[in-house]
Amino acid sequence: MPRSVSFTTAMTSTCRMNKILYCALLLPLLTACGGGKEVVCSEKNEPYLTSRNNVQLKVPDGMTQPNRSEALAIPESKPVTRKGTACLDEPPSYFRSAGTTARSPEEVVASWAQAWANREADAVVALYSSTFTAPTDSAGSAAWLEQRREQVATGPVPDSVVEGLRVEPAGDDRRIVQFVQKFGTNSLRKELTLVREGASWRIVAEKVAEVK
Repeated sequence: MPRSVSFTTAMTSTCRMNKILYCALLLPLLTACGGGKEVVCSEKNEPYLTSRNNVQLKVPDGMTQPNRSEALAIPESKPVTRKGTACLDEPPSYFRSAGTTARSPEEVVASWAQAWANREADAVVALYSSTFTAPTDSAGSAAWLEQRREQVATGPVPDSVVEGLRVEPAGDDRRIVQFVQKFGTNSLRKELTLVREGASWRIVAEKVAEVK
């Protein structure tokens, strides 16, 4: 075989080997950039990325099991897509209901406070029962709720989270909820009376007392 042919064959084989090696080195880089099926979060220092489930707690001998009839359902997390990743930007609210159904008194208050902070007037009014009684006799319930709607839409914005939440039973389907709601430097102590309506809880009464 002529020397020139042998040299050409050798060069062709070398080029093929170089292409294969180049592709093998490039494949991991493409996968890391989003070319693969699995997506790796770009931020490595987020606490939730290393979270683990704890071992289930056991009730000590001699003590009764807790009542789980009103246990809160953990909402499904819906990761926010960020720059082509599936990283969870913000965890879902544990208490606030995603729809119009508030499954517990805590959900009512959390949804009520968050919606007010977001100026979602319709969402706030939707949490009041059709049997709601206005706290004063000077205005009917419908007029009072319209005032609340306007207050949410145009008035001072409160904190999205209340403080000192306390829930007390007042019957099988009735709860008294007390907490402190803050409007900047001003604070109001509030008491909501809630009743169970089907699968939801709704506000039927509201009292306000200024925090000293």
